[in-house]
Amino acid sequence: MLCICLGAVAQTQRGHSSVGFNVGYGFESENATLGVDYRYCITDEVRIAPSLTYFVKADDLSAVAIDLNAHYVIKLSDVFGFYPLAGVDLAFWKLHHVAHVNDFGKVKDSSTETRLGVNVGIGGEIYATEQLSLGLEVKYNIVKDIDQALLALRVGYSF
Repeated sequence: MLCICLGAVAQTQRGHSSVGFNVGYGFESENATLGVDYRYCITDEVRIAPSLTYFVKADDLSAVAIDLNAHYVIKLSDVFGFYPLAGVDLAFWKLHHVAHVNDFGKVKDSSTETRLGVNVGIGGEIYATEQLSLGLEVKYNIVKDIDQALLALRVGYSF
């Protein structure tokens, strides 16, 4: 029990970092997501969290998003905390479609759109050990033509 309590403190202290992997879902685009992130604690409560997310191709639509979010961590106990988040998003959406059919078969074509948006949301995390955390994050991504809610489960390693 003492190790768990000490680990929780270490994960949100100024100067500490973590890397994480997440899986999730985009509700409007109906894409599964896979992502990686890095978190750095600027203070005991404030951290920055750049991330890279891939929206797995679904219904001929895929994307890569680069986010830069800020978290304000509120610890409710030694093993649990939650955080509101806000940040910016740069997404590169790709629409894959069949342009036309010729004598040789289907000719595939694609178009891309780059969109800049903002994120707002909330997350929670359990500090399982000194280095391992498990989390759930819900955010709303406000982007022209593709506003959507996103849900992600995260496993992180702190150092």
